[in-house]
Amino acid sequence: MAPSPAKVSQPTSSPPTSPKPSVGLPAGVWKYLVPVAVGVVLWFLPAPAGLQPKAWHMFAVFVATIAGIMTAPLPMSVVAIIGSTIGVLVGVLSFADVTRSTGTDLVWLVMLAFFISRGVIKTGLGRRIALLFMRLLGKRTTGLGYGLVLTELVISPAMPSITARAGGVMLPITRAIAEVLGSHADDPQSRAKVGRYLILCAFHANIITAGMFITAMAGNPLAVKLAADQGVSISWLDWAVAASLPGLLCLAVIPIAMLWIAPPQVRRTPDAIDLAQKELATMGPISAREIIMAAIFVGLLVLWVFGDDLGVGATLAAAIGVSLLFISGVLTWQDALNEKSAWDTMIWIGLLIMLASKLNEYGMVSWFGKEFGAHLAGFPRLAVYMLVAAIYVYIHYFFASATAHISALFPLSMALMVAAGIPPFVAAVALGILSNVNGCLTQYGIGSGPVMFGAGYVTQGEWWKAGFLMSLFYMVAWLVVGPLWWKVLGHI
Repeated sequence: MAPSPAKVSQPTSSPPTSPKPSVGLPAGVWKYLVPVAVGVVLWFLPAPAGLQPKAWHMFAVFVATIAGIMTAPLPMSVVAIIGSTIGVLVGVLSFADVTRSTGTDLVWLVMLAFFISRGVIKTGLGRRIALLFMRLLGKRTTGLGYGLVLTELVISPAMPSITARAGGVMLPITRAIAEVLGSHADDPQSRAKVGRYLILCAFHANIITAGMFITAMAGNPLAVKLAADQGVSISWLDWAVAASLPGLLCLAVIPIAMLWIAPPQVRRTPDAIDLAQKELATMGPISAREIIMAAIFVGLLVLWVFGDDLGVGATLAAAIGVSLLFISGVLTWQDALNEKSAWDTMIWIGLLIMLASKLNEYGMVSWFGKEFGAHLAGFPRLAVYMLVAAIYVYIHYFFASATAHISALFPLSMALMVAAGIPPFVAAVALGILSNVNGCLTQYGIGSGPVMFGAGYVTQGEWWKAGFLMSLFYMVAWLVVGPLWWKVLGHI
């Protein structure tokens, strides 16, 4: 006979009850409500004396858009499109303003530079440059730090995506060197062996070089356009020369300062040279495409430096370089289509430039400079310069986007400086460069931060400590050494 089935005792429990409906707003709704509320409140507030209602309403649309970029309920380009569309609907913009926004030289310069950076990564040229520096300077930990710094300095002029530079070139090599030297992100005991030091050197070099060239960070052309709205014309060469001395000073100090701020346990690193040699051997001899990419890269630098004398603007030079990359087969059109960051940036930077330009056109920026500049009357120019710059930098703790920071605060900060008697070129260049430097403060303040911090070698406390301490030196470099250098150049 088959055994009778065992009885299974049922748990004695009360029958399930229907879940209670949740009270409150669905998660994430606040990200939508905050920019809407900001825009609505500003819209219905009376315009300040001396300011036309249309300018105030434009300001409301603009601030709401920036608030949307900060809360990020949707991607940045989508927020910019929605903000611009609302601006048309409420009558502060025309749709022609919107459609013209992506047709400016600076917008195309950024997009074309993204294509050039794709060539640097695709051909392996950026990786080879980094490995060559590692092989040359890798005997000591400080040498590795300087190798990372020099790699950033060489590749940054033609790579406007600091995230691509960090994630596509710098981080893979930095992490590989750290692991060869026995420093692993998942081992708290070995992180400080050398990995923490190298990651911080690479990150700080990334943000300093981002401030040294217009084409080294996607937000820089936005600063250039906002400065142009206030009557200051800045060429690629003007920016690069103005940033050269303070920037090189910062780069020279980073590997030394990090020995004190994030001291590595290993000071001699002969294994790094062996790793670089092996990686270069794996890559093989320099390829024809790398040679073509290098030649076009050098040619671009020459045109960006001497282009004004030759009648070739920075955007035309970039277009020539990209055309040669297509003709030579280094890049294909599919590569360009796959460069999503370029098309995304073309949308949001064009629309933000247009929105900010409208504020200037309607008199908002000049009104702000006059009204608030009057409160600074009687203060020494240097004091105003230092105060405005310090506020501009350290308020970045509250921003998770360099572009949002530039859009929201650059025009007003520049207006305050100019109203206090600071030469417009000095105000524009200083604020433009500091728009990158302030990214050192947190791991979320600039695009390369999450990439490098995400490697896991640095704790948040260590990151913030290094950022704050280095920011003090950067402020001296850019607010003291910078003006002395600009005086030598005749800008003061």
